[in-house]
Amino acid sequence: MADLADMRHELMGRVQAVVTACCDYRSAFDHYSYLYGEDRREFFRQFLLYGHILTAAEIEAHAENGVPESPPTLQQFREQIDSYEKIYEEVNRIEPISIFQSWMKVDARPFKASLLNVIKWWSLVFKQHLMDHVMHSVTDAMFEPLKQTVELLKTYEQELPEEVYKQLEELPEKWNNIKKLAIAVKQHVAPLQANEMTVLRKSCSAFDVEQHRFRERFRKEAPFRFDTKKPYQLLDTKHIEIKQMESAMTSIYESAGLFEVMVPDYKQLKQRRKELCLLKELWDMISLVGACLDDWQTTKWVDINVENMDLECKKFAREIRNLDKEVRAWDAFSGLDSKVKNMLTALKAVAELQNPAIRERHWNQLMQVTGVRFVMDSDTTLADLLKLNLHNFEDEVRGIVDKAVPEMSMEKVLKELKMTWSTMEFQYEPHPRTNIPLLKSDEELIEILEDNQVQLQNLITSKYIAFFLEEVSIWQRKLSTMDSVISLWFEVQHTWSRLESIFIGSEDIRAQLPEDSKRFEGIDVDFKELAYEAQKTPNVVEATNKPGLSQQLEDIQSR
Repeated sequence: MADLADMRHELMGRVQAVVTACCDYRSAFDHYSYLYGEDRREFFRQFLLYGHILTAAEIEAHAENGVPESPPTLQQFREQIDSYEKIYEEVNRIEPISIFQSWMKVDARPFKASLLNVIKWWSLVFKQHLMDHVMHSVTDAMFEPLKQTVELLKTYEQELPEEVYKQLEELPEKWNNIKKLAIAVKQHVAPLQANEMTVLRKSCSAFDVEQHRFRERFRKEAPFRFDTKKPYQLLDTKHIEIKQMESAMTSIYESAGLFEVMVPDYKQLKQRRKELCLLKELWDMISLVGACLDDWQTTKWVDINVENMDLECKKFAREIRNLDKEVRAWDAFSGLDSKVKNMLTALKAVAELQNPAIRERHWNQLMQVTGVRFVMDSDTTLADLLKLNLHNFEDEVRGIVDKAVPEMSMEKVLKELKMTWSTMEFQYEPHPRTNIPLLKSDEELIEILEDNQVQLQNLITSKYIAFFLEEVSIWQRKLSTMDSVISLWFEVQHTWSRLESIFIGSEDIRAQLPEDSKRFEGIDVDFKELAYEAQKTPNVVEATNKPGLSQQLEDIQSR
């Protein structure tokens, strides 16, 4: 088994060595990869424009204005073709068969044939361009450079048709004759040309005047104002007018180029075209914002989602700020900007008014402040609220809400106070001898009474007491009366209980003190009447605040 393991290890080692050798062999051809990896058309395009392939540094250095063109010379063509011829010879010398480790054979013939074909294609691109140049430029270009190009092609065994060589011999003389004829024709048409140049210059001046007139009309008629009616119709009309003027300007430029006449830049017309595009962009934004805000108008008060609307408005505000700075001077921009800002402010006010502390009286106060009346109910919409022009009354809204919040706390205190005393009743116990209902002492009732009096005193000192002043004052009087009546009642009741056993329960004392006994009998009748009457009204507040009760108790106490 050990021998098999050694053999396996040796075999794997040899296989790995062959794999490494094959990989190295393959890597030896990597420097040819650009021949079949690069875009041949793009390479040749850059060569014709710049004489070489642009580097990243060159592109970055001329990022703003572009790399200046520098067409290749004939020598640069020669260098390129020679480089491919040299590569061709180098590849042609590659061994077609390679054997590694005496047992691994690699057949490179298919790869070699394909690579040689690719190299020939690269070389042919440059040669073909030179041949086309000779074929199509022979009547226009200089003859000596053409002859040099033909000689260069001959060195690469690229033959041209026989008529090309014949033309190269005959055309110089014909070319001279044509130039002489051109001079004669030029002299003949000179007066006509001068006249046409005069007409053209007048046309240039007239168009320059017209573009300035159009600028004034454009300023008056284009939809620069936010209250413009049918802005898109106006934009279409101005687009047609500018297009017609641009067509006339193009015609002038073409004629000027033909007669070599300098013409103005017509910046005013170009500026109007720019303004028209900016106006279109601005009105698209106005329409988008308007459609969105109009859609919100019908939202019912209970369904208004201030948070989502606020986010949408802030997004509009960012997009408005990103518009071209030139539009900021226009009334249409100012109107749009104000509309979105006012909506943002109004939404803040709406959020404030959604506070649960807001009551009908607060809406009435808001209507009084804004001077706008409407019915606040479940059918109230955002449009109704926006009629209040809330963006102009931000401080007033905040003041109403700031007052409503503590008022809600007061309302809660008064509501709890009402509930407490609406169920609070006196407890009675019978007098041992007479069964007269006597008021039973209730510490919890006294404690609640004292706490409520403190609460009412705190409310009365608040600066927001105005709306609840009357109600708080009434409760203060009720609780104060309750407090005094209960105290006085217990005093009278205690005195009556003590004297009743003396003057009613003891015949000896009645005999000894007949006058005092007679006077107490009157007190006894009055107190019993009050006691029975009080038992008929169990509620503490109602029982203690009966008209004249306090005075009756004081009279009994004073007797």
